[in-house]
Amino acid sequence: MDFILSVPAIVVGLFAAAVLAYLLTKANKILGALITVLGSGAALAAMLMLKGDINSVQSLGALGFKLTDYGWFFSVLMLLIFFSVSFFNLYWMKKIIHPAAYNFLYLVALAGTVGAFTAKDFIGLFIFWETIVWASMFIIPFGKSRNASVVYYAFSAFGSLSMLFGILYLYSKTGSFDIQYVLEQASMNTTYALVAFITIGIAGLVKIGVFPFHLWLPKAHGNAPDTFSPILSGGLVKAGGFAAFLAVIVMPSYKVFASNALFLGRELAMPVPNYILVFLGAVSIVVGTLMAIKSEDFKKLIAYSSVANGGYIIIGIAIADSLSVGGAFMHMFAHALASAAAFLSAAAVVHRTGTTKMSELGGLIHRMPLTYLVYLIAIISMAGIPPMSGFISKWMLFQSMIGKGMVFTAAAAFFGSIGSFLYVFRPLSAVFLGQLSPKHESVKEAPFLMQVPMIGLSLLTLLFGVFPNIVLRFISDILKTAGLDGLTLNGLVISGTNGQLNPSLVSLIFGIGFFIALIIFIIHPKSRKVDLMDTYTASEFIYTPELLHYSYAFYAPFERLYENAPSTEKWYAALIKKIEEAGQLVSYTFFNNKPRIIVFWMVCAVIALLWGGSL
Repeated sequence: MDFILSVPAIVVGLFAAAVLAYLLTKANKILGALITVLGSGAALAAMLMLKGDINSVQSLGALGFKLTDYGWFFSVLMLLIFFSVSFFNLYWMKKIIHPAAYNFLYLVALAGTVGAFTAKDFIGLFIFWETIVWASMFIIPFGKSRNASVVYYAFSAFGSLSMLFGILYLYSKTGSFDIQYVLEQASMNTTYALVAFITIGIAGLVKIGVFPFHLWLPKAHGNAPDTFSPILSGGLVKAGGFAAFLAVIVMPSYKVFASNALFLGRELAMPVPNYILVFLGAVSIVVGTLMAIKSEDFKKLIAYSSVANGGYIIIGIAIADSLSVGGAFMHMFAHALASAAAFLSAAAVVHRTGTTKMSELGGLIHRMPLTYLVYLIAIISMAGIPPMSGFISKWMLFQSMIGKGMVFTAAAAFFGSIGSFLYVFRPLSAVFLGQLSPKHESVKEAPFLMQVPMIGLSLLTLLFGVFPNIVLRFISDILKTAGLDGLTLNGLVISGTNGQLNPSLVSLIFGIGFFIALIIFIIHPKSRKVDLMDTYTASEFIYTPELLHYSYAFYAPFERLYENAPSTEKWYAALIKKIEEAGQLVSYTFFNNKPRIIVFWMVCAVIALLWGGSL
């Protein structure tokens, strides 16, 4: 295969485009932003053309690249999200503090994702993984908060060091960095397998933001530049799913730990290590849902929803059968499209209004109807409602949970689906519906080039909800390559554990229902406008009558049910405080400006050395 069309060429091309974007942005901001569009678009086209070269191996100096089918899947997904979001960069150059650095880091992060997903050995994987971390860490402060970048890096460093420890340990035992060979060797030794499962698994859990490593998501997503939040949520967190797939399926842990499927004398549906992942995924769904419901910020709400959806993905991978893993891959695909579209709609709102606080918005459906429609399609998918692609993935995941008899896990997942109706409706009502604020009377729809990616992602969400087998057939090939059975697909029908699903038929029924509802809406008398203090606040008194509609503490009665529940954030805050106190103690004891204290410790050190030498 010619080097011009190869994975190394794509990676090198993206790094070169990053340098070019930096230089051109110095001369002209729009021209530099255009390079991010052209660079990511060209890389996407090249990767699509490489589909026929799956399992090919290339090298770039000491770095080796292997285009696996799952690596191609993740790469295409990331390239699609980066390319879609890059259209917004054209309008954000005046809002970014350092536009040249932003465009440079944007393409560097993209190059890192392609390199990580196609790396042949663990050294390459780690280098590109860190490229993603560092590029993202420097982009996040261009938004609202530098502290968000610190929190992001603290968690990312923990995940990276965990991965590095696992890589070095496995190299010491196998003598190789080759991913496929090392994981095959690890699968033959329970100790090696457990180290790989824990270390690589932790890196994946941190990146995807599963409990208890979820705190960086709302901080980073909510405070990052509005054009980078879709990248974090729709794209980069999916790298966590990639790492989890390596540790659980490629190794494969569900076979290595098969003898550990007993707990308190009872045989479980899967090994205990996998069950731990399922438990963390279930907790993430509940925590992410509850926190999203009470969020007052548009972007942070979507970020917490990403925590919940990461839980679904981890559960699907941990169950480790063809239906669950297929559902996890489909959910990564569906959530990437929907989450990116939702964040882009939020960015469009910010572009026109300058705020993401839902209490300051309202009635934008009258000024930004297309943005409203994009958000509506995105939340329908995230809530798992037909005919969107999110419905397909959740149906597959629920089928696998029920098939394994995992009642409590299914209950947590069901709670997350019901809760998603609540939190996705809140921005719909608070931002787009209700009464329009006088200060937003002159607001216009998002510019045309912003509409292009929003429309494209929405159409893809709908397309793969009606015809999901376009994606599922490729996912089925991935499952077969990983040693699982392929999905049972018959034409347009998907077979599950407890039945079959015909998405096209379901979509047709929903379409007929929508058409009937539209007719009723047209012929039915229209709703009347209400006064500001009319009764519509669910028994909650309006203390701030300047609000034109009820949006603050939207679910106050429900939120009060768990306002005193244990908080992971408070636990981390207490831990940080104790570490700071311990650091102050060490600093005062060993590193103060009192000479007599320093001399005292020096004498103690000399005595210890002399005493040790005499033994």
